[in-house]
Formats: sequence, C-alpha cells, structure tokens
Amino acid sequence: MYGMIFETIQNIFQVEYGDELWDALLERTKYGKRTVFCTHHIYPDDLVMQLANAAVEVIGNGLTQLDFLNYFGRCFIRSFDKYGYEKIIKVCGRYFCDFLTGIDNIHLQMRYMFPKMVSPSMYISHEDVDGVLLHYRTPRNGLCPYLRGLLLQIAEDYFGIQLDVTELPSEPSGEDEYNQYRFRLNFNNRDYLASQKYMNGSNLGLERKMMAATPLSSNTLLQLFPFGLIFRSDLKIISTGKQLKIMFPDKGLFGQALPGIAKMRRPKVDLTWDNVLSLQKVMCELEMLINQREDEGICNPAYALMRNNADQSRRLFLQGQFRYLEDWEAVMFLCNPIVNNLTDLDELGLKLDDLSMHGNGREMVMGGLQHNSRLEDLYERAEERSMELEKTHQLLAEWTERGDQLLFSMIPKSVADNLQSGTHPVDTCQNFESITVLFVELTNFDINADNAMEMVKCMNAVFSQLDNVIDRHNVYKVETVGKVYMVVGGAPEKNDSHVRDIALVALSFRDEIEELAVKAGMDVRIRTGFHSGSAVAGVVGTKMPRYCFFGDTINTASRMQSSSESGKIQMSSTSYGLLQSFSGFVCQKRGLVTVKGKGEMQTHWLLQYQPSAN
Repeated sequence: MYGMIFETIQNIFQVEYGDELWDALLERTKYGKRTVFCTHHIYPDDLVMQLANAAVEVIGNGLTQLDFLNYFGRCFIRSFDKYGYEKIIKVCGRYFCDFLTGIDNIHLQMRYMFPKMVSPSMYISHEDVDGVLLHYRTPRNGLCPYLRGLLLQIAEDYFGIQLDVTELPSEPSGEDEYNQYRFRLNFNNRDYLASQKYMNGSNLGLERKMMAATPLSSNTLLQLFPFGLIFRSDLKIISTGKQLKIMFPDKGLFGQALPGIAKMRRPKVDLTWDNVLSLQKVMCELEMLINQREDEGICNPAYALMRNNADQSRRLFLQGQFRYLEDWEAVMFLCNPIVNNLTDLDELGLKLDDLSMHGNGREMVMGGLQHNSRLEDLYERAEERSMELEKTHQLLAEWTERGDQLLFSMIPKSVADNLQSGTHPVDTCQNFESITVLFVELTNFDINADNAMEMVKCMNAVFSQLDNVIDRHNVYKVETVGKVYMVVGGAPEKNDSHVRDIALVALSFRDEIEELAVKAGMDVRIRTGFHSGSAVAGVVGTKMPRYCFFGDTINTASRMQSSSESGKIQMSSTSYGLLQSFSGFVCQKRGLVTVKGKGEMQTHWLLQYQPSAN
C-alpha cells in the first residue's frame, strides 16, 4: 500500500486522539513512534490491520478491529482535500450511483500517479430505487470494513445521503488470487433512476423513426471503431472491425467464443454474458491473444514478423466500453488499442493510419515517446526524493530518540513529558510526604594533578557499576557530585515501598563494589547512608536544567552517609522504623551518633537481606 493511505489515517487520528496515542500505536507495530509516512513509498499491506489491532489495545472503549478499520476508511476520504483529490469525486457524477460505476475508472487514472498501485475492482450488477448490489474484488484480505467506512463517508460528504452497507455471502473466487465480495448498498436511488429513465426515453419515438429511415449498418459502425467487435449472448463473435479482420482473418474470429481468444484484464472478472452486461458503465480492458500457432490459421501472414518479438508484444490490449445494442440483441465492444508510443505501435505491426482519428490515439502515440520518458524521469526523481525524505525522517527519529534518552538521563521521563507538552518548569514541582534518600561516597579516592585521569577512569568504572544496579530497581538516580552518588526512592513516581527499594539498592551497591574490587584488582571502598522523610522536588534552571530535591531530609541523608563507616550502610531511626514493615532485612543497632547540625541521633546498620523461604 502507498504511504498516502497511512498519511490520511495519521492526519485524522492525531487530531482526534492526540500524538501520544498515535505514537503508542506505532510502537506496537515494527515502526517506532515519530514515524513519518511518505506519500509515494510502499508499505506492507498488513500494516493497516496492525494499526487497527494496536488501536483496540490502546484506546479500547469497547471498539473492535472492524470499528477501527471502518474509521480508517473514513479518514482516507476526510483527508482528500489535502491532496486535491476531492475534485475527482465531485466530477465523477451527479449521483452516488454514477460514482459507484466510475470507481474503476478513477483507479485507472490514478495509476499514472501511483504506478505500483494494486487497486481493487468494483462494479454494480443490480440497481433499484432502494440501492444497488456492489461487487468488490481485491487481492487483499480483511479490508471490507475499510471499504464500508470509505463508502459511508463519501455518501455523507459528497452526495448528502444516508447509506447502509450490508455484506452478503461471498462469491466463489476464480482462478486468480482475487477475493470476491458482495455488498447491498441501501440508499435513496430514485433520482438516479428517474434521470436514467428520462435520458433513455427522451424523444425515443422520434429517434427510432429517424433511425428506421436511415438505418446504421454494423459495417458502418465498425468502420468508426476499427478494433471493435460484436458478439451475442453465447459470447460468439459475429463481426469485427477492419483492423481486427487484418490481424485476425474472419475464419479465425468469426464464430469464435470470445473467452477462447481474449480475457478480461480490467476489471479482473470472468468473461461471461452477465458480467459484460453489468460492466457497461465501466472502462474495461481486453487482452487479445494474437500469438496463435501458424497451423491454426489465425495470424495473417502480413504480421508474421511479430512472431520474432517477445511474447508480451504478441498481445493486443484493447480499452473501451461494452454496450448492449437492443436492436441487434448483441453487445459491441467500442474500443481502441492501448499503444503508448511508436515502439509499441511497431511491435504490434500497426501503422498510424490504423488508429481511428476520433480517439486521439494518433496524437497520444506521437507524443508518447517524449511524454513517457518525461513521466518516467519525473517519477524516478519523485521516488528518489521520497527515499531521501524517508531516510531523513529515519535519521530525525533516531536523533530525537537519542535526545530523549539524554533528556531522560537528566530529568525523569514523566517530568520531561510535561515539559515537552509546554508545562512551565515551576509547575513541575511536587511535594513528597515520604521518600528515602541514599548517598554513597568513594572513601579512598584522592584526586590530584598527578593521578587525575587514572582516578576519573576508576570512578567511571565504579559509577557505571552502580548505574547497572539502579536499572534493576524502582529508584531514581539524582546526580553524582565529585565522589558522591545520590539515589532517591519514592520519587518522582510515588510508592509505599521506597525504603525497601533503597535498602536493596544499598546492599547491592556494597556487594557489586566488593566484587568489582576483586575482579579488577581495584582498592575501592564506599560509605553509605540513607534517611526517610518529606521533600520537595522540581526542575531548576533553564540552562542545563536538573531535577533537584530540597528539604531537611536531603541534609539528614547526607549526614547519615558522612557519619557512616567504610564498607557499611547506616540508616536513621526513621528509615529503620519504616523498614520493619518489610521482612527479611537484618539490621544492627549502632546507638547514638553525633551528627553535624543534628546533635545525637539513634542509627542502625543494615547488614543483609534474607528473603523468607515462602
């Protein structure tokens, strides 16, 4: 599918549901958030289904996959004005029925803008005052709800009618890979039928009298359409245009069954009498097989040179309209050959004089060489620009992701999201009634001019090890200042187990550093302390902003660390009291400790964690 399909979904979805939910949808597909779809880039067919399934998970509200596929179809039509395609629908016909009969013609014209488009085929087989019977053929699966939404939106926006769509039992598929569906479209179709009746009945008696006086012979009609052919209900050909008589001698086409020498190229339906009658308002393409064996007597010797060409050049493509001629009780295919340029004309063994003057075929062939080459060049350039644009968007997404990761390393994600949405930094401040703050300090690292680089490398190794521990626990690393490492539990996401989380982190810090000292042969010792209490946190500054904590709790936690001992973990009586709510922690009373600025405080050592067998 071309990217335009997904652009239309994205445009409407982001307006109605927001950017965050759209990013959530993309994250559930193989495309990451901030993906920008390119109009002329081709994406997997199942991406629509993936987005619909993701929408069910993200939005819910009792909506199903079918509901979102229906919604996506409506999005496609609602975004038409962005591309200027609403004009195409407006000029397709005066009535909704006119539009339905011309859908295939629209797809035929759109293939010049989207040459790799795999378009469905639709045609009407029955009309009445209450609606029509629509046949839908597509190589894709599961997109009937998408079509339903598309039709409902067109009927509402462009024709002002209320449409009801009911899917009928599917038709058996033919030999091709197309799936066949049928829909009953119920709507007020009286005006359309009245207009058809008026056009068919206007001056009908007078016209018949005049035609009776000057009858039009089939020979005269076929001179006007040299590639036309006439056949009856048994599909046997009774007459052909002069050019077909040259390319196929009469004994080869006269009396031949049309399905034996031709097949429907567009729309992809079986070549039957009923289908032909139902396709009278649809632009059709027939593929005539002219590469017959010489002993069958079908090819004219004048075209023997064509046998040396490739197989594809031995096929004549005719484009036109089937019309039932009541007086003859037959159908005539009013058509012209599809010839893009002089090369095609030569490969078919035709000359310019063989093309009818009224069909503009000669002008198109003469201009085809320069127009085709220019179109190909423009398309190739557009594709190159589309690929470059996609690569640019991918790089933008990668760098945006890196920027987000850097931002989240400085500021909590929840706070950063608020800032990105336009919240003022002061408004991000929060009051936390109970958190636990931990400080760790490297006690045996003395940095001077002689060993600065070596010490920095050692500190980086130690702090990187501590960062790995942080990733495994529900805590937040605030900062590192010099040789001190600060961690908080219970903020910015509030929880009641913050003291337990910090205690586990402290024990993991001690064990990891001891292991690092043994493996790396480094003489590393740390001193740890933590305290629980209230605090205020928020983003401070506009240049190099940081998420900072303020309050006496921070000072007390720092004092717990500075008054601790190397290799040990000290906690305040407040933290110790909270920790008693969690089993498995082994503690030892230290007693009264003189704390700077606090006087004497009762503290405890945290020794180890022994989870219960249960």
